[in-house]
Amino acid sequence: METMASDSGGADDRISDLPDHILHTILLRLRDIAAAARTSALSRRWRRVWPHLPELCFPFRCAAGVYTCWSESDKHRRRVDAALAAHAAPAVALLDIALPRWVPAHPQQYPEDPDRDDPLLRFLASRRVAGELRLTLRGGWHDVVLPPCERATAISLYFNGPVLRFQQPLPGGAGSGAFAALASLRIKRTRVDARELGEVLFSRCPSLKELFLKRITLKDQDNNVLSIRSDSLERLEMEMCVGFDARVEVFAPRMKIFVSRRISSGDARIVAPRLLELCWHGSFDPARHDLGEAGYHLQRLEIAKNSPAAQLIRQFCSIHELQLTLQVWKGIDEYDRYLQLINRLSTCQVLVVGFVVTQHAIKPVMLQFLNKCVGVKKIVMRSLGHRMDKCQCKLWECQCDGSKQSPKIDETALRLLELVEIKEDMEAYHKVKLVKLLCEYSAGFQKRVTITVIENKQSVREKICNIRAPNDKVVINVNVRTTQAET
Repeated sequence: METMASDSGGADDRISDLPDHILHTILLRLRDIAAAARTSALSRRWRRVWPHLPELCFPFRCAAGVYTCWSESDKHRRRVDAALAAHAAPAVALLDIALPRWVPAHPQQYPEDPDRDDPLLRFLASRRVAGELRLTLRGGWHDVVLPPCERATAISLYFNGPVLRFQQPLPGGAGSGAFAALASLRIKRTRVDARELGEVLFSRCPSLKELFLKRITLKDQDNNVLSIRSDSLERLEMEMCVGFDARVEVFAPRMKIFVSRRISSGDARIVAPRLLELCWHGSFDPARHDLGEAGYHLQRLEIAKNSPAAQLIRQFCSIHELQLTLQVWKGIDEYDRYLQLINRLSTCQVLVVGFVVTQHAIKPVMLQFLNKCVGVKKIVMRSLGHRMDKCQCKLWECQCDGSKQSPKIDETALRLLELVEIKEDMEAYHKVKLVKLLCEYSAGFQKRVTITVIENKQSVREKICNIRAPNDKVVINVNVRTTQAET
């Protein structure tokens, strides 16, 4: 057995005697292949260990605000090239490469092509990535032509500037050119060719389940139709840059989840008859955004604050869970808009809601809300923000003036209610008042209702626990964030 010096003046090297898979586990914890390669200095045994690691990570760490000089950028790239060339394992489960912004030196100092990415692309084309590929380019690069990674199951691409292209299949049928095993694809801050991306998704990703497109832009503005067609796709998330005005077309017969943080200021058509979950944040125009073929029954619908996306509620016959934030700004018109929005709440069974109320009394706002919860079985109050500089309701003749509306909840409004959860993101005062309000109108409950409040302050928990309902239709539980407290 080989020995190497120790701090005690020399001892048996028991670590080097460990099996390869254990040494691999130790080196993988470094999360940096350059650090792992430096163990070659320990002994000949270690020189044969790191080249067979099943995961290769090449992080590039730079202090915030520090400009990357040419020498550091070039040094890191050469380390990546050398490690890829020396790696001897037949396959890697993870290849994670972050390349800094390319800062070219004076041509006389460094005459090579600044886009010399051949070692990396050769490694990808060798089909040795049999798991996840993560590639980050910080800028200063030209087009990157991605070869087909037939064994990669997940690919994440972050190109801050370069255009993402895809290598075309070889002529004569030599090689399929497909991403045959790819199940998850993430593309972020990258310029793409819309027609080429659509063709790759449609014909070369037969196993794709998840697609994430975040802040991508189109290479050719004349070709402004982004078409996503996939028979295997189950989840699609899109967040486009402001001003992205291309038409978006999605044809995914198996898609179950669609998340739109910001889809497009142009037209959009979504054909997904099996859709179960829809998250739509941003503008929504029924005349331009067509979801008519997205099914009729949703498990979950999440919409942004008082956005036009609230009109989506009308498009579905039933919604099991509805998540939204209700904003009630100051003024009569804003309060009327709030009343119109809550008229559609009865289509769901589970309601997850946050409130932002400005210069209106809380109790009338809550009464109106609860009166519209006909058919709702569970209410989750996730947040309540309240600004009350000086209520002007009487001066404005606002409907939230208690003298102009019924002072109680309709007897049938909450008859199906079973559960109420009040989360921690609310002031203690509002939590206490809301529990008292529910107890006050508990006579209309058809079933016993369990009210669970999340609160970490002992004094507030005691106040809530001391609230007594006028009947046996309310059970109050008070929990801390991590453990359950006594009621």
